[in-house]
Amino acid sequence: MSEKKLPSRLWLTALLLIFVLVSCQLNNASQPKPTGTQTGRTLMKGVILYVERYKNDKTVIDFGEIKEGGKHISSVGRVSFADDCEFLFSINGQEEEASSDDLAVGQTADIYVTEILESYPWQSTISKIVITSLDPKVSLKPVSTFLNPEFEGVITSIEELKTNYPLYRIEISVTSLPIYSDVKEASFSIQNSALTWQESPDGYQPIDINDLAVGQSVSILLKDWHLLDPDPIVYSAFEIVVLSGG
Repeated sequence: MSEKKLPSRLWLTALLLIFVLVSCQLNNASQPKPTGTQTGRTLMKGVILYVERYKNDKTVIDFGEIKEGGKHISSVGRVSFADDCEFLFSINGQEEEASSDDLAVGQTADIYVTEILESYPWQSTISKIVITSLDPKVSLKPVSTFLNPEFEGVITSIEELKTNYPLYRIEISVTSLPIYSDVKEASFSIQNSALTWQESPDGYQPIDINDLAVGQSVSILLKDWHLLDPDPIVYSAFEIVVLSGG
């Protein structure tokens, strides 16, 4: 009797093997094939927040990403440049070669980044950067003319902090705050490299941070509006404009 059942068992075994082989092929087809080193590039549009040049000719920038149609910086990253990074100017339809020496705080740019490290700030390497605006101190166009400042208020105190690099703390009495209406006072840290302006009926003029004074009415643009919190913290300011008549 067992000899008669043997072909049936072999048949069932064969069917099982076929099922396993087909399942493995389907699973392999559904899985993405390994690509090794990532060669694709991600385009980000935004503004240069800080430029740091080292003695070994290495340059690093802080970059604020601006989403399409956005009026605030959506994320902040620290990026370095690949050895073969391509630098270009593209202004008013004219494109020409550039270099790291042409980078300036407040310029808008398109950057092409490689692998992004998920940290805060995020980190990456640039393989190509296209500078899309002039140095604001040349064009006399503050970043606050195309991004919305997060704060307006009156300066109540200014303090130069004792650190290894120029750093100031400014406190204001808040008069306008579109995100947190219950904040009455706020403190800001601002580096000496930040943009400071005087507004006038004729436009804007760059000023030194030492020209800021108690009693001036100012607008303040932050590096990252997600840093806002109703608790009393110190925000990181990127640009301060002394308002006309302030």
